[in-house]
Amino acid sequence: MIKNWNNVVGKDDIVFHAGDFCFGSMDTWNYLLNALNGKKYFSAGNHDKSIPSDKFIDVQQMFNIRIMGDEEVSDGQRITVCHYPMRAWYQSHRGSWQLFGHAHGRFPKEKLHPNQLDVGVDCHDFTPISYNEVKIIITQQNISHEHN
Repeated sequence: MIKNWNNVVGKDDIVFHAGDFCFGSMDTWNYLLNALNGKKYFSAGNHDKSIPSDKFIDVQQMFNIRIMGDEEVSDGQRITVCHYPMRAWYQSHRGSWQLFGHAHGRFPKEKLHPNQLDVGVDCHDFTPISYNEVKIIITQQNISHEHN
């Protein structure tokens, strides 16, 4: 997984991790985090017991971010990153997306809003996915939802 991560994440890329990162000791956490590229933000999961917060830019239960520079979204794409899937989130009624990791691919898609996505690596060939990949998936989910 380290190789997969570093193949798609550069040294200066920003990464939001949606939790359940490591079951191991603090030594294991430190080894892994030192080996992984990127500037890491972390939304702690229920399996994350001891978190070396000095290895992350920030650690919070939830991040509300806005991605700027996407020509299709003039005032930026709002995204909520939280370990857990949510029924409603900041600006969910205005096109915001919600990314989560808790379910490990086992949450029934028909119970999700089309603007939600399980971004756990176990759902994506054990590789982090980019904003553009998330956008493609969520756009396809919305098209499928409209046709049902």
